[in-house]
Amino acid sequence: MDKVEEIAKYHELAKDAGNRLRAYILSVSSGATGVFFLALTKSDGSELGATDKWLLSVALVSFVATVGLCLYELRVDAKRFFALTQELNKPESEQSWEQNKQYKLKRYWLIHGSYVTLAVAILATSIYLVRAIFSI
Repeated sequence: MDKVEEIAKYHELAKDAGNRLRAYILSVSSGATGVFFLALTKSDGSELGATDKWLLSVALVSFVATVGLCLYELRVDAKRFFALTQELNKPESEQSWEQNKQYKLKRYWLIHGSYVTLAVAILATSIYLVRAIFSI
């Protein structure tokens, strides 16, 4: 694979990262929307107990945090691929991969952070739903 093909490959990966962004947002948002629609379609919002309000608030904040982390992770990913193409355009003796290492580390923590926030959101949502089922 020559340099031009490798650069094109990284540009394609940057484009793919942007496309995955829409998929992440859609998945998380649609899952959250169903739960909050269910919670708020009760006849009166004041019927929710303090625990239910707390669970729904934690779930909402966690879903929003997950979307934010995913957005930022994909931005970092796209910037990383762009930086790789810039380094590959330089003569081999001038190339530096430090910026790539920093992007990879940041991306690693963002991805794992989004797993944690998504798990918290799903757990809070599940607890709320179980409580709602048993109160029927």
